[in-house]
Amino acid sequence: MGEGGRRIDRVEFLASLIGLAGSLALLSEARAGSARDYLNAPVDSWLAVYNAGYTSAVTPEDGDDLVPGVRSNVFAQSLVLTRIMDYWGRTGGLSIVLPYAVIDTSAGPFRASTNGVSDVGFLWQMNIFGGPALTRAEFQSFIPQTFSSFHLLVTTPLGTYNSTSPINPSANRWMVSPTLNFSYTPDQGWSWIETYVSGRFFTDNNNYLVNGAQTLSQKPILRLEEHVSRNVTDALWLSLDAFYNLGGETSIDGFGQDNMANTLRIGAGLGMRLWRGADLGLNYERVVAKPAGEPDSQTVRFTLRQLW
Repeated sequence: MGEGGRRIDRVEFLASLIGLAGSLALLSEARAGSARDYLNAPVDSWLAVYNAGYTSAVTPEDGDDLVPGVRSNVFAQSLVLTRIMDYWGRTGGLSIVLPYAVIDTSAGPFRASTNGVSDVGFLWQMNIFGGPALTRAEFQSFIPQTFSSFHLLVTTPLGTYNSTSPINPSANRWMVSPTLNFSYTPDQGWSWIETYVSGRFFTDNNNYLVNGAQTLSQKPILRLEEHVSRNVTDALWLSLDAFYNLGGETSIDGFGQDNMANTLRIGAGLGMRLWRGADLGLNYERVVAKPAGEPDSQTVRFTLRQLW
């Protein structure tokens, strides 16, 4: 720490790592075809999406063995309920996101666990082109086509939060995340190449009272995603996924924690149609490149979608 800086002790350092890992794990994650869930569907319908994911992460010890490795296990669930609507002739959706998380973390003799409602969110999405608003009858004969879409996710400080605990299901702050998506299909929906570009902007948590601190803040995150998927049959498809996060350093009372989320994750998944309007998805993701002090992590995710 430079002259005039305040030394961050072990507890605060661990808390900043845990807080960052937890907030990233609990935010809504895109996956192959997620834009198509909402934007290639008939208007005046409802879509329910249940997500369940397990993430394990291990942070390396520092070179002086002053800070032990942080081991975290996060089981996160969410229910997303969406109304598909007609926005000026384009398909769009308005959603409420209801998340719940179970978190267990240890670092040397330090151990903590918690569970509860995470940050309730709201999501608004609309096609820019390539996805006209269609009735159920029109949708039956619609041929999938290349499209682009805009998504706006807002998460709230509504959730389970304890100001003196270094880990919480809720981040106790607002987050705004705009996303632009471009989904290209060369063969009328049998294959897709999809790109997502998004930003994540956070307000401060001014009730972060761990070890005498007061404010936990986080810099914006730039998120880039690439998904390639291919239908094997009408009811079975496979995907390859890549995610890159840039930025996101946290600060405690104005002092940076040198924990930028400059990570690359890759993954693979499969999806299958169960019955009319219902799909099941399974995905596995793993961190393959990161700063030296950031966690190695892997995630298994289960998704069930029902349109009616």
